[in-house]
Amino acid sequence: MGKTVRAKVPKAVKRTDAAYSTVRKSCSPGTIAILLAGRFRGKRVTILKQLENNGPLVVSGPFKYNGVPLRRVNPAYLIATKTKVDISGVDTSKINNAVFARAAKEERQKGEKDFLSAAKKRAAERKAQRTAKASKARGANGGKVSNERAALQKSIDTALIAAIKKDANGKALPGYLRSVFTIKPGDAPHRVVF
Repeated sequence: MGKTVRAKVPKAVKRTDAAYSTVRKSCSPGTIAILLAGRFRGKRVTILKQLENNGPLVVSGPFKYNGVPLRRVNPAYLIATKTKVDISGVDTSKINNAVFARAAKEERQKGEKDFLSAAKKRAAERKAQRTAKASKARGANGGKVSNERAALQKSIDTALIAAIKKDANGKALPGYLRSVFTIKPGDAPHRVVF
């Protein structure tokens, strides 16, 4: 037998390109998905886009329906359903990694006096212990959402809700998005069709 020679076919998108993606085809924009982990596990969300450089997926509830805000999600923690919504009218161009950046923490200045003063050190430790629990719950942003982020959430939600209402299943979709996915004893998850 002779050797078969294959012609080298150029790849459509290079691995180093920002458009390169390894996300499975079922996780396309507009797909309704189920979150599997985190604070909103079991909630149904709409996939909006994938962040650049093969980053995580951006999803939204919409917030008005089920309380899920704009979030970055690793596709491994999603189950894509067969339900899709046409989100061509939703402008996702403003969503990027900078939107999700956390505020920088303030670092206190340490000087020679602070280092040597034992009384000040004990007082600071007591104060830190009292506020540690509260700051853990609130994070660097103090538990508040920036005005830009809130405006972005509102604009995307209004467009997304309009797209959901235009859909053929527009009457049933809001109730579907509000419902929480659970597996009860006796359910066979390997036989469930999403």
